[in-house]
Amino acid sequence: MAGKDARALDPASLAHGCALPSDAFPDWEVCFGRKAPLELEIGPGHGHFALDHAAQNRSLDLVCIETRRADCDLIRERARERGLANLVVLQGDAKLLLPRLFAPGALSGLHVQFPDPWWKKRHRKRRMVDVELAVRMRTLLKQGGIVDFRTDVPAYAQAAVEVWEETGFENAAGKGKLWTEAPAVLSTRERRYLQTGQPVFRARFMNPGPPAGELAVEATGREWTDVRRK
Repeated sequence: MAGKDARALDPASLAHGCALPSDAFPDWEVCFGRKAPLELEIGPGHGHFALDHAAQNRSLDLVCIETRRADCDLIRERARERGLANLVVLQGDAKLLLPRLFAPGALSGLHVQFPDPWWKKRHRKRRMVDVELAVRMRTLLKQGGIVDFRTDVPAYAQAAVEVWEETGFENAAGKGKLWTEAPAVLSTRERRYLQTGQPVFRARFMNPGPPAGELAVEATGREWTDVRRK
């Protein structure tokens, strides 16, 4: 994935949690010091899933993009304590960073778990899962790359299934269906929900390969409303 314009992330950018503008298309093999499958988690929060996933799958490298600086610092500190050299955390808006962080076909997997529903109509443009993200991931994920989506909002789950399918992703559970198998790594919220009985809606998709041309899909998944259980 390294080209003549690719370069390793500046150590200062990692220390501060942001990829600098000059770090477009960083050489992730140099960053991690090896060649390994590269996965991305958007919005890791306090990072419980990211830390456990990286710890249980040390043969892969994981990049997390989180907007909150405090959460970035927390995840990095816990990663250092656990000796997780295969986990890097960047601070920023994923939709702004994605176009310059990863080359086409660079990613083996994407994790988006419990994204904010942004209930108010004026905030719906901030929702993470929409056609914009799905179309971009058709290019950034390699052929066979996996999308792991989880939410506690049923309407968000339905909208996500529609968006990923309409942009050409293959639903691992079958068209229109949710993924029912228990994941190997649970987030903190999922462990809590096991005790309270609140349902979690999961979906899993596979990228059949890069689109042959530009995708023109009108559905956005931004128009639904629902009530989230506490």
